[in-house]
Amino acid sequence: SPMQDTITVYLRNAGSPYAIVDVTKGNLSPSGTVSLNFPNAVNGVNYYIVVKHRNSVETWSKAGGEMFSSGALNFDFTTAASQAYGSNMVLVGGEYSIFTGDVNDDDIVDAADVSLIDNDAFNFVSGYVVTDLNCDGSVDGTDATFGDNNAFNFVGIVRP
Repeated sequence: SPMQDTITVYLRNAGSPYAIVDVTKGNLSPSGTVSLNFPNAVNGVNYYIVVKHRNSVETWSKAGGEMFSSGALNFDFTTAASQAYGSNMVLVGGEYSIFTGDVNDDDIVDAADVSLIDNDAFNFVSGYVVTDLNCDGSVDGTDATFGDNNAFNFVGIVRP
């Protein structure tokens, strides 16, 4: 993302029904990193890390979850598609990234999202808006292309 942006990260139990243990928000650095605190996390217990972004597909960490040790957990989604549950990521510029385009937050990129993006592009909408998929400050054909491609490929949430 060209601009610093906010994500919401949920810590969920690794077993069904995957209850939310903790939730926090953070600002991604320009390099895409963030440090977050989860005061409810317990060492030695597996959790799923779930990332939500304003116009992207909710993404869960790999099957089985991740474990805190000594009060810390370092996790990098960008190293391999398999870091996400169901390998639900795309390779962009040598790093794996979450899919963009779910602007109406219904867990799938489809015609409803593309219609919102197309309308905003037609009306030259700019600023910090959900339909600006590449986060460059304006909604245009590039954003429509991302939405179209992800809708065509049936991109949506993959979770346990």
